[in-house]
Amino acid sequence: MLTIENKEKLKGETLLKNTTDGYYVEDVCEYEDHYLINIRSKDKTIAGDILILLRNKVKNENNFTYNYYTLYNSNEPQRRLNITKQMIRFKPMFLFQLEQILQMNN
Repeated sequence: MLTIENKEKLKGETLLKNTTDGYYVEDVCEYEDHYLINIRSKDKTIAGDILILLRNKVKNENNFTYNYYTLYNSNEPQRRLNITKQMIRFKPMFLFQLEQILQMNN
């Protein structure tokens, strides 16, 4: 099962620096089967997003386990990315994946 060590280091990280709003990681909460990553805008009138990172590797209908985890936007669950443990381990890459979810169109 996936464990994010040093999740405290994600707090306060800036996302989408080039947008007019700008976002940052407010909090990372760990649960048995997933992580909740609270993303907030620096503009307090814009609602935040909650991204979910499933902690268990993806299994298909034949019970084959794939070597990636699912990251998605809880407000818009169709916005999904499959990311590897190595992508999560390398903080700049993980932050890039969080930005990708925020920028996805429906």
